[in-house]
Amino acid sequence: MISLAIMSGSESDAFYQDGFVKRKAILIGNTTGLPGVKHDIERFGRFLQSNRGGAWLPAEMQVMIRPPIAELKNVVAQTRLSRPDYLIVLFSGHGGYLRSTQLQINRSPSELIDERELQELAPRQLNIYDCCRDLMTESLQKSESVFAALSLDSAYGVRQKYDDRIMQAAEQQASLYSCSVGESSIDTGEGALYLTELLASARTVTHSNPFLTVGEAHEYAIEQLEKKKATQNPDSRLGKFLTSRQLILAMNP
Repeated sequence: MISLAIMSGSESDAFYQDGFVKRKAILIGNTTGLPGVKHDIERFGRFLQSNRGGAWLPAEMQVMIRPPIAELKNVVAQTRLSRPDYLIVLFSGHGGYLRSTQLQINRSPSELIDERELQELAPRQLNIYDCCRDLMTESLQKSESVFAALSLDSAYGVRQKYDDRIMQAAEQQASLYSCSVGESSIDTGEGALYLTELLASARTVTHSNPFLTVGEAHEYAIEQLEKKKATQNPDSRLGKFLTSRQLILAMNP
């Protein structure tokens, strides 16, 4: 049940002191492997600036795309000190749940922030989380940084390493499409445009990031097709799981 608090006259006067309300919106997006996230952030920003959304000013909004954890925590600390009258926090990206919602704010599996760190920053606050909340375990949380650090001299054989990572992923149904609804998918004498770039994404795997998720591979293919000015626009249906819980396409053996 939602309860509405009615302000007294003195409280109302204080709230509208100087004729305006001190607003702030922090829009956070982790676009890693999720092309739709940037559209989420852009659409929400446009909504806030519209009359229907309250005619927010651009200066009242702070957009953070794949921010380093230190940078985000600094913004949180500054917001707590400035104490806006009304705060909106939006997150779109990867997430999980371990006693509370855990948000992965950039590509690094270890760069997580607990939703509780984003709460109670202002007397009036709205937090919106568009992410997965599949159940995590303590061991899984620790393994996020461990898996990110695996190197070529790992004791696992290639098949074992691949199997372990696949079974760490959440149960899911991922779908990748070479083009959007109503479009055509182009083939050439050297192979299909989209599939060629999807497979080429495997070259981006590094020692520090040994697993390439399905979403990241799809994102790479989109970027390459855009560079080639292809007329097809790949699409996808992917869960917003933490990186360590996503399916992979390639790995560093």
